[in-house]
Amino acid sequence: MGFFNSKLRYALCAAVDLAMQPPFEACQSREIAHRQSIPGPYLDQILAALKGAGIVRSVRGAGGGYSLARTPDRINVGDVVRALMRGDRLFSSSSEDDPTDFNAPGVGWIVRDFEEKVESSLTAQLDSTTLADLVQQKISLDDSLSYMPSM
Repeated sequence: MGFFNSKLRYALCAAVDLAMQPPFEACQSREIAHRQSIPGPYLDQILAALKGAGIVRSVRGAGGGYSLARTPDRINVGDVVRALMRGDRLFSSSSEDDPTDFNAPGVGWIVRDFEEKVESSLTAQLDSTTLADLVQQKISLDDSLSYMPSM
């Protein structure tokens, strides 16, 4: 299973979609699902996980829906990833679950050390990229496409 599976892609698309809406204005999940081509029931599960992590909030009633719980510059991609994974580790569980003695030098220690470096590097990248950064990339892409001549 890849790290960027469909659930994570959909979650990031939904979060960026909400980040592009007027601040704190609720948006119905079916609208997000339509704009981002996400199956509705699957999006509802994703939004529930994001709500549980404090990334989005829901508003009931006629003008209800979902909105970001914080401004896009205060939510990073790592927050979204951890909300879906329900844990801090991206690739593996803690070493307590592993029977290999990682305190003794050997191949197991080398592999574990490499795993920690990859985990640390990816975490740093995810945590340094905000939803506002992704929104800005989307705006830049839209701007560059608007300058392209029609074919």
